[in-house]
Amino acid sequence: MNERARSGFLATLAAFFLWGISPIYFKFLDPATPFEVAMHRAVWACLFVGLWLIALGRMAEVRALLRQPRTLAILSVSSLLIAFNWFAYSWAVMNDQIAAASLGYYINPLVNVVLGLVFLQERLTRLRWVAVGLAALGVINQVILVGAVPVLALSLALTFGFYGLLRKTVAAEAGPGLFVETLVLSPFFLIGIFWLQSSGQGHLFSSSWHLPALLAFGGLFTAIPLFLFAYGARRLSLSTVGLVQYLAPSMQFGLAIWYGETFTWQSILTFVLIWGGLAVYTWDMRQEIVPK
Repeated sequence: MNERARSGFLATLAAFFLWGISPIYFKFLDPATPFEVAMHRAVWACLFVGLWLIALGRMAEVRALLRQPRTLAILSVSSLLIAFNWFAYSWAVMNDQIAAASLGYYINPLVNVVLGLVFLQERLTRLRWVAVGLAALGVINQVILVGAVPVLALSLALTFGFYGLLRKTVAAEAGPGLFVETLVLSPFFLIGIFWLQSSGQGHLFSSSWHLPALLAFGGLFTAIPLFLFAYGARRLSLSTVGLVQYLAPSMQFGLAIWYGETFTWQSILTFVLIWGGLAVYTWDMRQEIVPK
């Protein structure tokens, strides 16, 4: 592994560790709604990333991105994907569905394998096909035995998978790209925050000091791992990103147990099938991560 790939690997590892512990943060945001939380994440992230870019003298890169219609269009689409992902994840954690969220992020590495095959012509070995097949069986099990399509899990897996794909293919560095994404969202979300405040449903000026502070802190908690992820995604193959990614759902799964969420044997079987796929995938990917 060369220096570029090594730095990308470490950045990606740090990003998924932070995402892994994120349910702890979101549990403290009650009684704010998931929609309010998602809006604050985008607006405060835009502010913090913008200040960081100004301090580093990198706003010229932002202006260059804004002058490129194709790049701006791609970043606008990726901003919608990540905004939906933020909302869905916030809803999951704040409604005691951490296990469902972790299932989505367990599926996502294998979604990345398929996206890499379809859009980037990345090679799939026989073992990777087996891994994808086991994940598919896990989803089928959820539909047949549990009796419900795992909509939340699939939504998280697909939105974040396509987000990673777009960020890998777009010609934008991590910081400026993230700033443009949140800049696209911020005008609409500021209107939403203002509407919530004016209707008495917002919590930005709550009598309790900790909730407004935590909503603002969401900008940093959003920006830092996304910056690390975007930095790493441009330096690693999409398949390698998928391998590192299951650190986050493993930590989230542990937190779901810690918070007392219930599991049926049918849902546990779904996890076992997907874990099996990840084990096969990890075995097949070991040569890419470990230097010979």
